[in-house]
Amino acid sequence: MNPSPDSVTAYEQFAESLRQAVSKNYSTEAILLFAVAISLLVVLIVLYEIHRTNKATRESMYLAWKIFDSRAIHLKLDQNSIALLKEILYETSLQDPSSIMKSPHVFETSLENYYEVKKMESISSEKLAEIRELRKRMGFLPLSKEMAFTSTRQFDLGERCVVQIPEKRPITHKGMCQVVSVDEQCWSITRPDGPKVPAGTQIYMNLTRAGDAEYVFKAQVLKDSDGEFLLTHVNKLDRTQQRNWVRIEVNIPVEVTEISATNNIGDIFAGKIVDMSGGGFGMTLPIKLPSGTRLLLSFELPGQGTVTRLPVKVVRVAGFTHSVAFDGDVNLTQEHIIQYIFEQQRQNSQTRQ
Repeated sequence: MNPSPDSVTAYEQFAESLRQAVSKNYSTEAILLFAVAISLLVVLIVLYEIHRTNKATRESMYLAWKIFDSRAIHLKLDQNSIALLKEILYETSLQDPSSIMKSPHVFETSLENYYEVKKMESISSEKLAEIRELRKRMGFLPLSKEMAFTSTRQFDLGERCVVQIPEKRPITHKGMCQVVSVDEQCWSITRPDGPKVPAGTQIYMNLTRAGDAEYVFKAQVLKDSDGEFLLTHVNKLDRTQQRNWVRIEVNIPVEVTEISATNNIGDIFAGKIVDMSGGGFGMTLPIKLPSGTRLLLSFELPGQGTVTRLPVKVVRVAGFTHSVAFDGDVNLTQEHIIQYIFEQQRQNSQTRQ
């Protein structure tokens, strides 16, 4: 079918108009004006995005501080304690301010930053005593054995440690010592027998905490007198040996997925977590599984959110009760579980009081 003369003419006119538009020469002023308009448009878009991002950040921080206030009320902190916590927080870059009241590790990290900025020697003894008391009010002192030490400031009176001076032979001092005092500036232990130790001497220390782990670190002697070593605080403790975890009783429904030897998904059934520790769970299941069976667990951890497909392995079976241990890389989930156990212990302790 051949096109009509009218349609050919219309097409030619349209094509000619396109050629004229493309071949038209614009003045330098017009091109410059067009470039300026495009630049202004880009600037406006960027400014809008900055405004939108800042607004979202402000809203997020407002909500975070509301959660902080709610958490402080839950812990029954007075206004002086809250003000002190906020003063410490202002020297950090925490996106979740309330985390300083949830985790002793976050608290210690924030506090170290605060001490570095404010300079320990310029802080009054009264404020340092308030900080020490704040630890107790938040349940961070004495520290639950479910939570690892990250600083010697967390040590409690009576903790026992082995001291050796120097680290290598010939050894001049070695023996079991006991923590006799701890404050924010320094701490002290009973000294082992041996000659007087000059200030600045490094000593090698090993502290074994029942139900937790073995900690190895070095501290510096500030003063040797009255049968005691006055020591500097240490914020890097090597945790070298895991011991038995603290276990609490719970009642948490769990979805259990069995994993075959060829990594295929097997049966899925419901069970119940009856006890929990930082290393694994005790569960009652409707069937008996052999030791070594690999499972994936999904459940709701109160206050911490949903845990999905947590890999575990059956290590012991007694009737329909199965003891399972974490299997694989579960560090983040394990931290949430430990935090939950810590919270439960703290609540139980407050209830008993």
